[in-house]
Amino acid sequence: MSKKNTPEVSVCICTYKRPALLLQLLESLAKQTFSIDRFEVIVVDNDKYASAKPTILQLSQRYPELLVQYEVEPKSGISYARNKTVALASGELLAFIDDDEWAVSNWLSDLVENMANQGADAVLGPVIPQFPEGTRPWAVNSRFFERPRFATGTSIGWKTCRTGNALVKAHWPKSRQSLPFGEHFALSGGEDSDFFKWLERQGGKLIWCDTAAVNEIVPLSRQTLRFILQRCLRTSTQYWRDEYKVHPKWWALKKAFFGLLGGTSLLLLGGLLLPLGLGQSVRTWSKGMKGFGRVAALANRVLNGYGTT
Repeated sequence: MSKKNTPEVSVCICTYKRPALLLQLLESLAKQTFSIDRFEVIVVDNDKYASAKPTILQLSQRYPELLVQYEVEPKSGISYARNKTVALASGELLAFIDDDEWAVSNWLSDLVENMANQGADAVLGPVIPQFPEGTRPWAVNSRFFERPRFATGTSIGWKTCRTGNALVKAHWPKSRQSLPFGEHFALSGGEDSDFFKWLERQGGKLIWCDTAAVNEIVPLSRQTLRFILQRCLRTSTQYWRDEYKVHPKWWALKKAFFGLLGGTSLLLLGGLLLPLGLGQSVRTWSKGMKGFGRVAALANRVLNGYGTT
């Protein structure tokens, strides 16, 4: 595709030190049924040492027809990298996908088709976990890494939305003041949920396309009780910290109290469920940590999931 042509879709990717997975993702994009001259790929490397550059060069040698823009965002934090992808994108539609995912061949075609058919402002699709050899059975049985799925065309709310598999009309993020993704989420994460919450409140229509799937590897390093419980605590804290800002103090205290009570009860219940298998206990403990997130949010705690803390 000539660089003078304006692509219809810009595929936005943030990456950080995942060369093999990034190459797998880029190869899946090169094999899309969606015409290769209708989209570009934006890769923003959040490693100031540009560690992804050899991967981009390798990809360009294999698939010279695929238009890829590569830039480095030296400031550490997911929001900074994600905002840069939006700034670089020239397409009318922005497709978001993570660097540890890879798309089925009909991914872009189905997202674009359903956006047009449904008159949607954003289309979301499923992220299917893929477990490597050596996976612990309890990690699968816990269902922690599974995400809800819906019939194609279903209207969804912002709480279901993530940038791991999404197509958005570009004018939405490009018009948001002051930035598409809040920089205060740079190290904690949650910038994508915040964006879709804003989009929904602006009247944006969010729908689901179940055939536009991407796969996501679940590395063994994430299959730990520590990782799962920390993530539950962090995401809950982020959610309730924002909720407390728009409600009176007494409401926040009530929510935090019941969160503490429920969290404690669920942790105890999880212990009692251990004879039924660790997966069942992990599901229960995960819900308990979400209760404790209400308490952490009351203390205005910020739990980082990106960068150096």
